[in-house]
Amino acid sequence: MSNVVRIRNGAICVALGAALCLPATAHATRKTSNVVIVGDSVANVLRWAPESMKPLWSSQYNATLETWGCQQLIDKGCSQSSDLSSLQRIINHRRDNIEVYIVATGYNDTGPAHLAKAIDAINKEVQTQGAALIWLTYQENANVRLKSRSFNAVLHTKQRKNHMEILDWADISRKNKHWFSGDSVHMNRFGGLQFARHIKKALDAHYGRATSSTTTILPTTTTVPSPSTTTDPTTTTTVAG
Repeated sequence: MSNVVRIRNGAICVALGAALCLPATAHATRKTSNVVIVGDSVANVLRWAPESMKPLWSSQYNATLETWGCQQLIDKGCSQSSDLSSLQRIINHRRDNIEVYIVATGYNDTGPAHLAKAIDAINKEVQTQGAALIWLTYQENANVRLKSRSFNAVLHTKQRKNHMEILDWADISRKNKHWFSGDSVHMNRFGGLQFARHIKKALDAHYGRATSSTTTILPTTTTVPSPSTTTDPTTTTTVAG
């Protein structure tokens, strides 16, 4: 079963799968595509374990990380750092020429009807910006197992209607319990590395740059909202706060 399905303008494309071979050493790559990764504490592994971004450092993607603990899709989160919803953070990038938004938020949201409403609102904003939308399915584990299953059903229903792309993180991660911190949807450092690899693969598939594979991932360079800036030989990680 392929892990990423792309549906654009009514055409169904199955994205490639297996792991991509990445260079052992980073090399300077011209950054040509601006992408934003939006997420809650699950995706925030990309921020607290920055080495997990290695698969993206040698890519052609300029990535901004809008990953914040307690973030919700269209409502305020439960902490000061997550005061802005995913939708509002996407709106804040209207002037930034973003080509792809990757959404991994939703673990703090409640109810399939609410998720459906949030997907429509975010998809509408992304389309208004002329960008593409890639949404990650929810890891079915721990105390969110049943909720994630219901959310994933909504995602697949909305996929065709909204012409959005899906990165099937639930399927990719299902048999890889060692990527996670115990019985949890939160990843450890190694899991974060796999998370970034699959995001890169999904982006490569979106841009038609995928080689031979069977999993999906989104390519990206990283910008992380917070108060510091770090420079890698091949990419820039900006932390805006």
